[in-house]
Amino acid sequence: MVDTQAAKDTARAFYESYNQKDLDTSFDTYISLDLVNHTMGGAYDRSGWLALEKTLLPAFDDLAMTVLDQIAEGDKVVTRFRLGGTQTGEFAGIPASGNTAYLTATATDRVAGSQIVERWSDFDFGAFLQQLSTPTAAA
Repeated sequence: MVDTQAAKDTARAFYESYNQKDLDTSFDTYISLDLVNHTMGGAYDRSGWLALEKTLLPAFDDLAMTVLDQIAEGDKVVTRFRLGGTQTGEFAGIPASGNTAYLTATATDRVAGSQIVERWSDFDFGAFLQQLSTPTAAA
């Protein structure tokens, strides 16, 4: 029998661990080495996903992750979260803009043995990049 609350706790702990800014430890603790990642058409395995996420840290000194909603059934957990901050370094080829940008996403994670083993997520990455590249009004 699946412990739905334990699965939910694992997913929440993973997302909230971004606020500790130690993604290597977060992934080692919460993401299976055999992760099946369906996000972005399956373009990123575990190591590719970690590498991509690590580009956020030097670009956003105040990077913050907030879990907004979460529901679970069986071994699957759906989490809606908000990630972002103020861009203080280059990200995705966009020079530091000083803009504040947030990405809201919904992820479905399948949890087994206290680790995420499979993942699907939906987010508007283009809108996030647009927030970074749009000039802000002068104060």
